[in-house]
Amino acid sequence: MDSPQQAAPTVRDLLDDPRLGLAVAEGAPQDLDRPISWAHTTELQDPSRYLRGGELVCTVGLSLQTPQDCQTFADSLAKAGAAGVCFGVGDGHDAVPAALLAQCRRHGLPILIASQNVPFTTVSRFVAEHELGAEIAAARATNALVPELLSSLRRHESARELLDTAGQVLGCYFLLDDDGPVGTAESASPAATVDVPGMGTLGWLGRGRQPEPALLDLIARFLRATQVQRDVEAALTRERVGQLLSLVERRMLLPGALGQLLAWPGFAADQLTCSAWPAGAGALLSMAIPEGLVGDAPDLCLMLTTESLEVTEELSLPSGHSAPVPLTEIGSAIGQARIALDLAHRRGSRIGPDQLSTLESLLEQLPLVQLTPFRQQLIDPLAEMDRQRGTQHVRTLRAFLAANGSLSETARDLYLHTNTVRHRLARIHQLTGRDPLSHNDQAAFSIGLRAVDRQD
Repeated sequence: MDSPQQAAPTVRDLLDDPRLGLAVAEGAPQDLDRPISWAHTTELQDPSRYLRGGELVCTVGLSLQTPQDCQTFADSLAKAGAAGVCFGVGDGHDAVPAALLAQCRRHGLPILIASQNVPFTTVSRFVAEHELGAEIAAARATNALVPELLSSLRRHESARELLDTAGQVLGCYFLLDDDGPVGTAESASPAATVDVPGMGTLGWLGRGRQPEPALLDLIARFLRATQVQRDVEAALTRERVGQLLSLVERRMLLPGALGQLLAWPGFAADQLTCSAWPAGAGALLSMAIPEGLVGDAPDLCLMLTTESLEVTEELSLPSGHSAPVPLTEIGSAIGQARIALDLAHRRGSRIGPDQLSTLESLLEQLPLVQLTPFRQQLIDPLAEMDRQRGTQHVRTLRAFLAANGSLSETARDLYLHTNTVRHRLARIHQLTGRDPLSHNDQAAFSIGLRAVDRQD
């Protein structure tokens, strides 16, 4: 099943988006409907060998100091078939060089102006997201659909009711073989279908974009779970397992007692892995991973396995996973998996033990109020100075920390001289009383920037 291709963004699309804050250079060509294939940042006089056609070439003009430089640059872009120029003012030039305007006018190349507070990464991200619109739409549909389908399973709804729930979320209608023929003359689009083992063929009818195959497969797995869930004995067993695992987590039951109370061969393994899943996923997990020990608790679903799970990505569910541990430490593994699940809910992805051991994950678990002092004391004074005087202290600090404290890499990333970076860092030291060259203060500045990002 092929999905319609997302149209490439145009120069006009960039201008019309208020988040970018771009403007057309006065006197530049007005061919604003040129499609953009990519955004390419460069400070070369002749970047043509790196272009394939259709690029929006972003530059601050460090190499464009003479009329001849501007002519060489514009000629190379025209030769490569570039879509236009995005010129950043405030670093190398206060305005677009007149010679560059004249040469771009001769070639019919539109010029967009980006102010200092519009990094080229923002422009690149806009173009990339526009190109990947179909994939992003499918991801958003999945994120909206999964919680509703889990709720449907928890309510023990029938297959028909589950399909109606999916249809309400996606704005379409789903059919099973028993509902009637899949695909009718009245459907505005060809029916998309997928086989559901033991239940027949699932079909889609609608007037919008057809669901991606992965989305149909996801709905099919939930459909199969409705059959598994009808097994009352299996559901009661999962509830009992969930109760026992919860007791182990709260240290009200010794882990060794699990082997006496539950008949699961995995307890004989040297190490076990615990994973936590959204509440209501028990039937789905029992079907997808039959060798695991699945327990349904009121607030989440727990599963023990003897090996790391490779199939979990296909389930399109947020999940948290512990490191492998012996049975005696399974209580702490359950707590670890629970914390990972909380992060997975925020990120909409799978979180493993390696992702829990990062500073970013630690800060994400803390309440924003605990991070606020770092923002108020370290970042707000810099941001206020940037607003009042048009400086770039926050941007420089971000680049410096991203470069792991390297002055030369920061200078290269920002197209500045190393001494300029050193001067800005010294000014940050004066404004905040904390030294960006100190390892401990770098950690504090990182926390402050993370607080800003979370608040935004």
